[in-house]
Amino acid sequence: MLPIVLIALAFLTDRLSKWWAADFFAEHGDVTINQFLTLKETYNRGVAFGMFQGIGPLVGWLTIAVLVAMLVYIAKTPRQMVLLRSGLSLIVGGALGNLVDRITVGQVLDFIQTPLRSGIFNGADVMINLGMVLALVGSFRQPRADLEEEQVDSLEPLAHTDEIEAETE
Repeated sequence: MLPIVLIALAFLTDRLSKWWAADFFAEHGDVTINQFLTLKETYNRGVAFGMFQGIGPLVGWLTIAVLVAMLVYIAKTPRQMVLLRSGLSLIVGGALGNLVDRITVGQVLDFIQTPLRSGIFNGADVMINLGMVLALVGSFRQPRADLEEEQVDSLEPLAHTDEIEAETE
């Protein structure tokens, strides 16, 4: 249930922020909030950070394939691996948000610019990056439950060997 909720939250965060941004830019144009944040209307027809402009349709099909694979992987990942599953869910939700733009208008609205990160990005990109961090932390910090069980099973014969050695001494 948690993955579905996180996918929906990431997707809605992206969609609502883009709807707000489109209305904001129509009324105000680009705005520098402070030295760390500028809202700048930019459209991306390529991939992350504006690379490979014009390959949107190919990116759309690749995104669909990757999303299907990630959904299958989330479903097969043990429930105990909460951070990994949560991270992957945020990635899926963010990618779905950008995919909707690619399918409906052929480009993605990016509008957040900061000197702390190169390029101009959007809410989906934030969700994808946050998801990557969570997934990486989860993959290293939360051992898989099925691996733990295999390790316990493989240690059992050693425990019996120790008991036998103790009895013979």
